[in-house]
Amino acid sequence: MKHKTLFIASAALLLSAVLVFAETAISIGPAFTNYLVKTKMEGGSLPSEVQGIVGDSFNSFKDEKNNAAGFALDVRGKFLYGMIQMAFPAKTHSDIIKSNAKDLANSAIIFDSQLGLGYTFFKKSPFTLFIGGGAGLNTMYAKKEMEILSKKIEYVKLDFMFGAGVNVLASFYLTKHLGIYAGIADTVYFLPVSAKKEFKVGGNSYSYDQNSESGKIKNSLANSLNVKAGLTVRF
Repeated sequence: MKHKTLFIASAALLLSAVLVFAETAISIGPAFTNYLVKTKMEGGSLPSEVQGIVGDSFNSFKDEKNNAAGFALDVRGKFLYGMIQMAFPAKTHSDIIKSNAKDLANSAIIFDSQLGLGYTFFKKSPFTLFIGGGAGLNTMYAKKEMEILSKKIEYVKLDFMFGAGVNVLASFYLTKHLGIYAGIADTVYFLPVSAKKEFKVGGNSYSYDQNSESGKIKNSLANSLNVKAGLTVRF
C-alpha cells in the first residue's frame, strides 16, 4: 500500500509540473535497473549472532548490488522533465549474507526519480532525441527472510538518498502523436538522508542506523543505472 501511494503521489507531482508547458511528451514501458550502494559501519560491533551472518562486510566499505526489472515513466515539456523508475529485485543482498541460508521470502523495491531541465532535438522529424539533467531521489527497501540451522533470520534495510543525474531518450514516431522510445538514465546519489538495517535472529532484534549508539550505518555513495523502452505519446 505504501509503495502504491508513493508512486501515485510522485506521478501526480510530475504530471502537474510538466503539463503546464507546451510540447509535452509522455513515455512509459518496461525497464531494467542496476543499483549499487557503498555502505560502512562506524564504531561499535555487531552481536555474534549477526556477525556470523554478515561476516565483516559492515566493518569497511562494501558494495551492495542489485539488478532488477521494473517499469519507467518519463514526462517532458519544452524545458522541464520528470522521471520515475521502479524496480523489484527477486534476490537481494546475497553479497551481504555470508552464510548458506535457505531463503524463505524476499520483498524489495528500488525507486529512482529525477526532476530537471532538458531539451528535445529534431522536433519536426519522426526521430527525436531528448537530453536532460537534474536532481535525483532514491529509495531502496528490502526485506529478506531466511533460515540457517533451523533458526529463522530476518533482515530489513531502508535507504533514502539525494543526488544528480542525466536522462537520454530517443523516440521514433510512427504517427504524429504515437511512437516508440528507448532510453538510459544514470543517477549518482551522494547526499544520504537515511540508512537503516535491522536484523531479527530468533527472538532478538538488532537495529542500526546513522544515529544508533551500538554502531552507525552509513551510505557514502550510490549509483543507479536505468535502461528502458516502450511507447511514447506527444501532444
